[in-house]
Amino acid sequence: MADGEIQASGLRTEVLLVIIATGAGLIENLLPRPLPFVKPGLANIVTAAAVWKYGTMSGIRVNLLRSTGAAIFLGTLATPSYILSLGGGAVSAAVRGSVRRYLSVPAMSAAGSIASLMAQLILAGWLLPGLPLRPLVMPVVLWGALSGVLTGTAAAALMNRGFPWVGKGVDSSRPPE
Repeated sequence: MADGEIQASGLRTEVLLVIIATGAGLIENLLPRPLPFVKPGLANIVTAAAVWKYGTMSGIRVNLLRSTGAAIFLGTLATPSYILSLGGGAVSAAVRGSVRRYLSVPAMSAAGSIASLMAQLILAGWLLPGLPLRPLVMPVVLWGALSGVLTGTAAAALMNRGFPWVGKGVDSSRPPE
């Protein structure tokens, strides 16, 4: 099956992934944050698994639908936070997909996390001209690397146990062909 193709069982799996990711994002939203960009990225566990097992387009769809679903539940649809979430999610999944054949799941996840946060910084600068972005770059990169490795490690552990619990486990050291 090509990267963009979806069959009926694949569609059911993607819907399951979107529901799990949306739930994880909603739970995460209840956690306190010292800074706007500092959150664990629980939904990214699901995105990492989607990209690793099903390809870039699956990860992009899961992220965009998750962002939209969470925004509907939280009442933030068509707000700057929704735009940041959409932009960061799309960039994150695209970067993860572009490096998945060369990196481990945790490294792929870290690359996606850093890319997401950088995209969100750029979008925030566009939405709020004059925002001092330069001092935020290093903390964003450090947090993206740390949270990405943690979520990627969690995704690899879950996939080795069969996540998303359809079919057999996946060797998280190599992406499926």
